[in-house]
Amino acid sequence: MPGPSVLPPGIAPPLTENNDYNHNALIVIITSLSLFLVLSSFAIRSYACLHRGVTLTDDYILILVVIVACAQVLVTLIQVHYGWGKSQDMISSDEYAQMTKIGLAVDLLYILVLGLSKICTMMFYRNLSLRGTKLLNTILGGCAAWIILGMALLGVRCSSRPWEDINNRCAGLLPRWQAISALDITIEAVILAYPVKILYPVQLAFAKKIKVIGILSCRVILIPLSAVHLYYVHTQIKSSNPSLDGAYATTVGELHLGLSVVLLTISSLKMFVAVYEDEQGLAYTEDASKSHSQSGRTSRSRTWRASRPVTDPTLITAGWDEEPILPSSSTGQENTNDRGAIMKSVQIDVTRESIELGERHPGAVASGAL
Repeated sequence: MPGPSVLPPGIAPPLTENNDYNHNALIVIITSLSLFLVLSSFAIRSYACLHRGVTLTDDYILILVVIVACAQVLVTLIQVHYGWGKSQDMISSDEYAQMTKIGLAVDLLYILVLGLSKICTMMFYRNLSLRGTKLLNTILGGCAAWIILGMALLGVRCSSRPWEDINNRCAGLLPRWQAISALDITIEAVILAYPVKILYPVQLAFAKKIKVIGILSCRVILIPLSAVHLYYVHTQIKSSNPSLDGAYATTVGELHLGLSVVLLTISSLKMFVAVYEDEQGLAYTEDASKSHSQSGRTSRSRTWRASRPVTDPTLITAGWDEEPILPSSSTGQENTNDRGAIMKSVQIDVTRESIELGERHPGAVASGAL
């Protein structure tokens, strides 16, 4: 164990440090970065929501994700305060007991944030398209099941004091993390493939499809992060000094958490919105027809999706008209639930303008009448 550092007179010791026996500073820096990413993402989505003028389901889920993520970051910093990241012989027995209890809460909240971010992503896809509802609900069910299973596997370990099982004394701890990570990667792969499924039948320019899929594929970074996190969890479990070596698993986990929240702001990026909105602010969306006439023509949908905020309600006409620009690939099917079309939402603003008519010669009026 290293001796205390000798500082010059008048120099206060640092709040934390990073060396071969203490990785507190590393955890604090990465955890603070994760908190910054979470709060920045919330600010971006909040601004976009206010600018859009419409609050969707995934916006409410994002609020829950941010709250849980902030709680997870706070609990992680408390765990560091009790000694997590230090060599075990630098931590008192009382602090070690508190540290391991808080560590269990850190792991459970970590699983909850990742699962809620998956659900938020799928709810965004539901707002984006009404296609593939059964598959979407199946994925949502898988995300919810992953949260429950992950928290159950980590909450119930080898002993009646599960917070103490942080190393190889619990033989089943590593297989539990392996199962959680494998399911996490599988669900992320399915989420990555889902946009391809809903965009393939849409009659949209191929270049725009590739652009949208490319933007939504940013979530692919979560897959290697999950694998790297599992690697460092394995290192922690096999280590004789888990409180020190577990610092790397914590830092990767915090990056994983922060980026999973950042990726929820994709729907607010201008380069994504530009695919669905032209220079006049007319938005292309996909919606299903509510009913159709006996002649087979699709009736006008009463639902709407605004691409620009409504600043003056007094200047708006009675409603919005959504006319299909391109028929969907399912046109001709009798089942209205499977019908879809690329819709163009047009808002017509009527402004009051004073028009003054000058006096005209009677002859001019007569000639105008002819």
